[in-house]
Amino acid sequence: MSEVRRKPAAKTNDKRAQDKQSAGASLQKIGKRKRLSSWGAHHQLVAVETLLRLLKNPLASLLTWMVVAIALTLPGALWMALDNMQQFSGRFQESGRISVYLQPGTETVQGRELTQRIDQLPGVAKTEFIDADTALEDFRRNSGLDAALDFLPENPLPSVILVEPPLQLPHAELMNLVTQLKSYQLVDSVQMDMAWLERLQAILDLSERLIWVLGILLALAILLVVGNTIRLAIAARVDEIRVVKLVGGTDAWVRRPFLYTGLWYGMVGGLLAWLLLILCWVLLQGPVSQLAELYGSGFTLKPLSAGAAMILLLAAMLLGWLGAWWSVSRHLGEIEP
Repeated sequence: MSEVRRKPAAKTNDKRAQDKQSAGASLQKIGKRKRLSSWGAHHQLVAVETLLRLLKNPLASLLTWMVVAIALTLPGALWMALDNMQQFSGRFQESGRISVYLQPGTETVQGRELTQRIDQLPGVAKTEFIDADTALEDFRRNSGLDAALDFLPENPLPSVILVEPPLQLPHAELMNLVTQLKSYQLVDSVQMDMAWLERLQAILDLSERLIWVLGILLALAILLVVGNTIRLAIAARVDEIRVVKLVGGTDAWVRRPFLYTGLWYGMVGGLLAWLLLILCWVLLQGPVSQLAELYGSGFTLKPLSAGAAMILLLAAMLLGWLGAWWSVSRHLGEIEP
């Protein structure tokens, strides 16, 4: 009888175990592809939600966007001005060429041979040989000193070779060309007005350094502005953050909306800065062209290049993201359920 009684008890225990197993939670292994898909879907959802949240409060968002845009417009305008100033550095041969004066008594044949040798140099675009007699005739015709020149016992003017470098020749290569021209035996002296070019190059270097200094200062200002805005957003959602943490939300989950908010601040601010730079170019293009025509120059004001505009936009997005990350990392740890 005891054996017969034990069998129903064993069956009853097995049935309870099966019922408990079927009623309990089951574990399911999620693949990497599904995890990645879920991660991307959540990022997309958070990006849209944060943008809609900013658009629901347009006045406050517009103020932050304009602050970021103005902070980016200042170095962007200097960058555009620097690009336009570099047009002058590539046109130095329009105001003068390198004059290679030959030694007195150099024969015309020797001068022409040297001209051909100089014309084969890599840093030379064009050469012109002017012999001493032709130079004297040109001087006689342009100076009006015919009577005085007749009393000279011999021609005092030397033969000269006019050397025209190519456009946008670097300064270092230009100086190497001048040094090479001076090394020829028949050359007496080489004359070239490099003072204004050196001054222009110094101004360009100073402007580039100024852009970097101003850009770093304004980048810090953008970080502080975005960081303070995100701090206020965190303070307004403290209860929501505590509830999310209470149900098991991680810091990365809580941090994500604020990071996208900073990214939107930087992106829209960068686009507004680009529009402001285009507006400045449109307003200044006409007066600059008129001023250039008065001086007989073909200078035209160019807008900010597409590559520079893309760098400006990416820098704005990075600064907005960094400002949000800094603010969230600083204040998120203080909020606990």
